[in-house]
Amino acid sequence: MAIFSQNDKQTRLDFRDYNFQRPNRFVPYKLPRNIEEKLRKMIIELKLITCSIDMIVTKNWEYYFLEINPVGQFGMVSRPCNYFLEKKVGKILTNTHHEKKA
Repeated sequence: MAIFSQNDKQTRLDFRDYNFQRPNRFVPYKLPRNIEEKLRKMIIELKLITCSIDMIVTKNWEYYFLEINPVGQFGMVSRPCNYFLEKKVGKILTNTHHEKKA
């Protein structure tokens, strides 16, 4: 998800300094393949099953890695972007559970 927080003085430094009169835009976002591959490699190296990653993209399309949270929450991404991640996780857990029983 991309958060367009730079256009507002109030949220420029931290989008969590919410402007309730003019909320930031939250939109689905697809990373470039090379960035996605680098992140995927890092996740595998760190042996993470799930995580949240924060990045900044400049006006010149430079990508800056900020942090990786191995127990990150996805609700604030799933709802605004209609990703329905909780449904996908539920299906994976249900299929895994059935496979182990069989």
